[in-house]
Amino acid sequence: MKKYLILTILTVFLSGCATYYNPVTGKQEQTIYTEKDEIDMGIALDKKISSEFKIVDHPDKIFNGFTAVCSKIAVNNDRNHLPYKFKVIEKDEVNAFSIPGGFVYVYTGLLKRIDSPDELACIIGHEIAHICNRDAVHRLEKQILYSIPASILFGSGRQKAIQQAVDTVFTLSMLKYSREQEIKADTQGITYAFNAGYNPEGMIWFFKKMEELEKKQPTLKLTFLSDHPDTQQRIKNAQEVISRLKVKQ
Repeated sequence: MKKYLILTILTVFLSGCATYYNPVTGKQEQTIYTEKDEIDMGIALDKKISSEFKIVDHPDKIFNGFTAVCSKIAVNNDRNHLPYKFKVIEKDEVNAFSIPGGFVYVYTGLLKRIDSPDELACIIGHEIAHICNRDAVHRLEKQILYSIPASILFGSGRQKAIQQAVDTVFTLSMLKYSREQEIKADTQGITYAFNAGYNPEGMIWFFKKMEELEKKQPTLKLTFLSDHPDTQQRIKNAQEVISRLKVKQ
């Protein structure tokens, strides 16, 4: 009976999948969500996030050039057709994150601790890389598959199912990725920043700064580094990526 139930769920799941071309891998992938669903999900998530956090009205007053940097990275990535939105959350935490559909959030705590557009470009590039790879979408798919009845998910109330998922399932803790995903996002983020005309060394400067900050202020919440690969590993990866980019120049 249990095997029959699992097979039934998988059958319904696969029948409801759409085919999506992944420009990062160059392959066709099966997904519950089409790109339109992904954007709609992002809009719904943004409403939830904006109601839970204080969003800064004029981010360029926090970091001069914030809008310009974000705009350049938005057109220099593997999914530059998405309607990207960049927002700043007023919180001293050193963090940044992104959600499906093109939404990127940076905390004031991070912006106040970086000194150059190059650092910001690499950080924004990292977050956009997660969007390009659909990392959050894949995590959300797994949650929804087990928390929402297939009859709703694949029925006529598809949009309602997405909204229900956002309201009842999504938490920021879902945006924790594997070490491999983080290294990949670093690699792509550095490349996006480089292609946009910024110095890719900005990623290394940022990581080294975070290492020093961790020593001087051990109580400060460095969420951007928590549960991520070892900082030295990320610096080494960044150096290798930068070396390859310079060879191609």
